[in-house]
Amino acid sequence: MDPQPFKVAGQAYITSQKRTSKRFFSLISMSCLIFLALGLLLSACGGSAQSSNGKIELTEMDYLGTEPANTEINKLIKQYEQEHPDVTIKRTAVPIGSFTTKVSQQVASHTLPDILVMDNPNLPTFASTGALTQLDSYLTGDLASSKFYGGSLSTMQYQGKTYAVSTGNNDLALYYNKKMFNDAGLKPPTTWAELQADAKALTKGNTYGFALSAPATEEGSWQFEPYLWSNGGDLDKVDGPAGVGALQFLTDMLKDGSLSKASLNWGQADVLTQFEEGHAAMMENGPWDLSLLKQAKVDYGVVALPAPSAGKKTVSPLGGEIWTIPQTDDTHQKAAWDFLNWLEQPKQITDYDQVQGYIPPLKAAAQDLLKQNTELQVFADELNNAQARTAKVGEKYPNISQQIWTAEQSALSGSLSPQSALTQAQQKIDAIVKG
Repeated sequence: MDPQPFKVAGQAYITSQKRTSKRFFSLISMSCLIFLALGLLLSACGGSAQSSNGKIELTEMDYLGTEPANTEINKLIKQYEQEHPDVTIKRTAVPIGSFTTKVSQQVASHTLPDILVMDNPNLPTFASTGALTQLDSYLTGDLASSKFYGGSLSTMQYQGKTYAVSTGNNDLALYYNKKMFNDAGLKPPTTWAELQADAKALTKGNTYGFALSAPATEEGSWQFEPYLWSNGGDLDKVDGPAGVGALQFLTDMLKDGSLSKASLNWGQADVLTQFEEGHAAMMENGPWDLSLLKQAKVDYGVVALPAPSAGKKTVSPLGGEIWTIPQTDDTHQKAAWDFLNWLEQPKQITDYDQVQGYIPPLKAAAQDLLKQNTELQVFADELNNAQARTAKVGEKYPNISQQIWTAEQSALSGSLSPQSALTQAQQKIDAIVKG
């Protein structure tokens, strides 16, 4: 999961194109017959449902052009095509920085692909336009809603309806340097008080006790949300005792020197580097780092993020992509679902998630993968309490998230107290919610 800034789709998707009058279709049909006689049917009338050799051609678009996801998706598409010789899938990988702009343009021009892959917080933005196909009727048998982790299912839904399938989720946990802990005679923390005390004790020289990502981007909100939610706060109510207490906790760690001020500019990859190089005794990060840490030969352990106090549960946000089927025609939508259904089967989904460092959203598949990679158990256990960032605030999340990371920046930089920073944020969040 590498959160990115969001952009909102420009306008509602008009589905009335399916209800065009018979006269209009007659004119189109006549035009097509004329062009067919001239041998120009394909270029003049589209004909995207089937190619000239009778195959169905599906188009797919995602932002997963970097490794290892890029190679794995290409491999899976090739495998599907070999098993389904009547279908070809034309894939396009768009740079992540321009992805939502591209999708918004396609929504406006009715040129969305047959399969659209997106970061899960983007679902409400595009589902609210009417551009995506509801998938509830397809979720039966092994793909029934009850087969998914509750948190994973929440990333697939908008206003109680399912518009996507998840191919894997990630969340956040606490990594710790085993040698540093052993040398200090410490055990991994389970509460905020223990985390703060351990971080202070392990801060020395050029090593900080704790590292997290708090930049003025979605990564900042994403890594702050476990503290907000676990303390009883919510995205539409950040200025109460729960929200202020969460932000005060991180501010206090920065003030006592156990959290670096550079956190204000660190992305999650930067945090990993600090941990790998021994400049951080603990870090907040996700399961995608497991394979990288093995390559770096760091002696590490991973536990659940500490809770505010003993007996409370940590609530982590959920990352990972969702696969959607835009509104096209019945032939393409059914063919697109057949591919997604195939992709969700245990062999394919575990192969993909093993490469991605994800946990399958389906409980049975997750248990199969956990037998192969026991380190994922910590992250899988958190799926029982984790939640989608958009579960409550829907398509308003991107704008709310901006207010949260802005408040975090103000408090950690010392320009405002946590209370003042969140009071300002709440005023803007109230306007966003009402708007």
